Amino acid sequence: MVSPMKKIAFLFLLAVLPLFLLTACGRGGMVVLPKDGFAEGGMGDTMRTYFFDYTVDSAYTRSKYEGYIPTPGYDLLVVEVTIKNTLPEALPMYDWDFIVLYDDTIGGEQVYDYPITSYEDVEIPQTALQTLLPSEFSLDAGESRTGLLLFEVPAGDTSFILSYTEFFEDESTGDTFDVDVTAVRK
Repeated sequence: MVSPMKKIAFLFLLAVLPLFLLTACGRGGMVVLPKDGFAEGGMGDTMRTYFFDYTVDSAYTRSKYEGYIPTPGYDLLVVEVTIKNTLPEALPMYDWDFIVLYDDTIGGEQVYDYPITSYEDVEIPQTALQTLLPSEFSLDAGESRTGLLLFEVPAGDTSFILSYTEFFEDESTGDTFDVDVTAVRK
């Protein structure tokens, strides 16, 4: 005969197990808030900034993208990001609000780069531009947009940080949000 406590524990486990499975099989799904000026999350986490929420949905590297070939010694990092305006009014956005951080193999220092759309004197094929987030766009109140950011990164690297720092109209800075990105090779 099974004791009543064991039956209750078994029923509880049956009730809670699907929630654990959904969480384990999901994209991460944590909402990350800043503490002491900084927030760190992973792919699938929702980073809650003053202006918007954003989530890194996926990331991969490749040697070329839609006809765009990076500088020799570099690969392209393709990051899919979803951004949702949490303000009650329209929000101007710029893809160069996001930077990628990686370790410099020569100097051993951490360096950063902006999306390729911010490069001057670089011709990006129209087919590539059509698939990327525009360099400037607007999100209406409550609007979400999913798109791609494209960065040049050292060839062979797969670990990066996608970073965003809040900048306000009075030229002050707010919190910094870093997402650890592990890219697969395609």
